[in-house]
Amino acid sequence: MKFLSSLFFGALVAISATLIHQTLPPLGVAVGIIATYVGIWYIGRRYGKRRYKFYALIAWLVVIAKAGSFGAGNELLIQGDSPGSALLMIGFLVGLVAVLPRP
Repeated sequence: MKFLSSLFFGALVAISATLIHQTLPPLGVAVGIIATYVGIWYIGRRYGKRRYKFYALIAWLVVIAKAGSFGAGNELLIQGDSPGSALLMIGFLVGLVAVLPRP
């Protein structure tokens, strides 16, 4: 159950980051990146294991990869502009930082 809820929560964080990153360009990307970190960190605090944070990051990556590729009607949810590239790159790095153990 923890596995499925980690995947579901990671996917929800990715969907919210995808939908908000284009609103108010510098602020929307920042909110999406911060939500990514806080969401993955929260899963670790809730379940107490790093593997659940990793599962949430994998779900986040799957949703972000799907949103950054062309759909059936050739639409993109994450474009190749500055906010989209920042969400893809910085969001992934922030997700990795959230998964790494604290000293």
